[in-house]
Amino acid sequence: MSAGVFPKTAPGARTFRSGGIRFCGWAWMVFAVLNLADLAWRGRDIASVVAAAVMLLGCGIAYAVALRPRIVADEEAVRFHNLLRDVRLPWEAIDRFEGGDAVYAYVGEERRRAFVLQTSPRARAKSELKARREDKKLPEAVAEYMRGRTATDFAVEQLRELAAGHKEDPGTPATVTSTWAWPAIIALAAPGILTVVTIVIASV
Repeated sequence: MSAGVFPKTAPGARTFRSGGIRFCGWAWMVFAVLNLADLAWRGRDIASVVAAAVMLLGCGIAYAVALRPRIVADEEAVRFHNLLRDVRLPWEAIDRFEGGDAVYAYVGEERRRAFVLQTSPRARAKSELKARREDKKLPEAVAEYMRGRTATDFAVEQLRELAAGHKEDPGTPATVTSTWAWPAIIALAAPGILTVVTIVIASV
């Protein structure tokens, strides 16, 4: 998990995202670019067009699943940038943050889930095993703090600290909004349609 400043966020905003998944996304992009260059150079048949369409679809999936999802916390709100939806939660509307298998924000009885930093039971068990192995290499206080904690846990802790620093303002609107993430939708739909069309043409 990495927490930092995302280039397109407001000054002072903090961004939480998965470094490992993001690396995989960029790795696919590089792989796809190299293969598309090879197809453009040597491809001369419909099979090459189908392969190129599939590569582009893979790029769309990599963007929507690995590169775009993040949690952004700024002075006004927390934003969950999920696969196809963006959720904006003003600080005043958030009752609490909870962790576990994912980062959750509670607004009254409603629970909002962030797609990024999801943790499976297997990943949590693996994290605990790794922490035990590292115990001897770290000071006792640090080892105790790290033991059994995942990237999801650290993100929730930091979001709680940020929430505590934002006092409620009764005069500030606290409406949770959810909008479609059109760049992600287009990144998936356009190459998806192209892939279907090229496969149909190739099968005729």
